[in-house]
Amino acid sequence: MEYQGGFETFREATRYMFQKPTLTDVLGVILILLLSVLLLLLIPYLYSRYVLGRRRREEFLLYARQMGLEDKEAYILYSCAKRLKEPLKVLNSKVVFERCVSHLVREKPDSVEFIPVIRRKLRFDYLPWFIPLTTSREIDLYQTGFVSCEGGMYGAAVWEKTEEEIHIALLEEGCRGVGVGDTVKFIFTREDDGRYHMTAPVLRSYRDRNRLVLVLPHVDKLGKIQLRETVRWKVRIPALLWVAGLPRSVEVIVEDISPGGLRACKESFLDLTEGQEVSVTFEWKGYSFRDVRGIVKHVRGSADRTCVGIQWVNVNTELQDLIRKLIIEEQREVLRLYKLGELKEGSAS
Repeated sequence: MEYQGGFETFREATRYMFQKPTLTDVLGVILILLLSVLLLLLIPYLYSRYVLGRRRREEFLLYARQMGLEDKEAYILYSCAKRLKEPLKVLNSKVVFERCVSHLVREKPDSVEFIPVIRRKLRFDYLPWFIPLTTSREIDLYQTGFVSCEGGMYGAAVWEKTEEEIHIALLEEGCRGVGVGDTVKFIFTREDDGRYHMTAPVLRSYRDRNRLVLVLPHVDKLGKIQLRETVRWKVRIPALLWVAGLPRSVEVIVEDISPGGLRACKESFLDLTEGQEVSVTFEWKGYSFRDVRGIVKHVRGSADRTCVGIQWVNVNTELQDLIRKLIIEEQREVLRLYKLGELKEGSAS
C-alpha cells in the first residue's frame, strides 16, 4: 500500500510538471524576466549617477573654495547649481548666478541673507559698463528714470535694493492712487547702452522724506530698446582733427569710438557746425588711422570744453572691421580684469 501511495504521488507530480502552462504562469515568468533586466540596468545607472553627482559636487565645492566661498555659502549655491548641466557656470556667469539667486529667493528664503556676501566674493556686485543688464537686481542704486502709472510719466529713482525687492522713489508728485497689487512700469536709460524697462506689481508703499516710494518685486528679465547699432567704446586717444576750410589741425582727445564713428573733445571752444566735413588722424593699439573722413553729426560744448560727434563717410569695411576687432579685444581684457577683481567699479577701459 505504501508503494502504491508513493507511485500515485509521483504520477501526480509528473502530470503537474508536464501540464501546459497557463497564461498567468507565462505572464509571471515574463514579469520576473523584465524585472531582472530592469534591475540589472537600473542599479549600475543609479550608481553611476550617484558617483557623477558626487564628483560634480566635490568639483564645485573645490572651485568655490578657491574663489573664497565658505562651505556653507558654497552649499547654498550648489543647491541651485546641481540642477544645471554645467554647475560651475553659477560661479563664472553673472547671468546664471542671477537666475540662481531668483530660485533661492523663491525656494529657500532663509539663504537670502548670505547672497550679498556671495555676490561680493564672486565679484558680481557690479557690471562693466558695456555689459547689458539682465535682471532688476543689476540696476544701480539711484538710477534715475520714469515711473509710468495712472496714465502719466513721473520722474523716479532707485531708492533701495534687497535681494527680494527694489524700491522706486517718485521724485515728483504722482501715482497717488496706486495701491498694493497695481502694476507700474519703471523706465530708465543706461548711458552708452540702451533704454530699459521693467513691469511689476506694487507690493507695498511708504513715505521717505515726503517722497512716495513704491516697493516692487525683482524681475528676472528686463525689456530693452537698443539705442545704437554698435557699441561706443570708451577710450582716451590723442588725435588730430582736420576741419575743411581751416589751415591747420586741432589737437583733440578721442573719448569714445565705434565702427561707425567717434566722439572727440577739446578743453576749449571749437567753432564747428553740424554737417561740416572733417578728417581724423590717430594711433590706437599699434594701428595707425590716418585722414579718416567723416562729417560732424552733433556739437556739444561751452567756452571751456567742446565735444563733437563724427560719423565716418566712405570708409572701407576693412577699417570698420579693424575697429570692431580692437573693441572686442579690449572688452575681453576688461572682462578678464573684472573676473580677477582688478577692474574697479566705474572703470571704462
